[in-house]
Amino acid sequence: MPLLRVTYQRGALTAAQKTKLAEELTSAILIGEVGADTPAGRSLAYILFDEVDPQTEWYVGGKPDTNPPKGGRFLFDVVYPVGASTRADKTALHEAINRIIANTLDVDGTFPNRASDWVFVHEVPNGSWGASGQTIGIREINQVVGGAPERSEYFERLLVAQERVREAHGFPSEASRAA
Repeated sequence: MPLLRVTYQRGALTAAQKTKLAEELTSAILIGEVGADTPAGRSLAYILFDEVDPQTEWYVGGKPDTNPPKGGRFLFDVVYPVGASTRADKTALHEAINRIIANTLDVDGTFPNRASDWVFVHEVPNGSWGASGQTIGIREINQVVGGAPERSEYFERLLVAQERVREAHGFPSEASRAA
């Protein structure tokens, strides 16, 4: 159930390029979140394109961005639940998004040539994601979208460790709150 917001400079993408990006980025964010690109995952993977005017809405160094690099500038905001991906998974996602945008724009994607394209992975804390009127987390998402089974070992260990931290620091449990 990943969400990707692509903010880019007006005129940087054609409709055909957006369609190509949506297809390829969907696969990349699903693999980054649950380790698998599945039909169930695709039905819940959202990509939103947000085009802004570089003359009036995109500033670099305090001034309108009147001289962007070939292809323009891009911000990729990926939203995952906590525990969805390791640092290595995030690195692979950064590389995949860079490769996809460079290929789509036919530009040199090596650093520092595309240093103006930023990828942010935002992790939603466990218990802060909701769907169908219920609170869900990475366990439920992995199950619903048919995530890779090996992903569960990582996120289960992470969730247990987070609970231990809460207990060690005396944070109230959900059970004590209901009492």
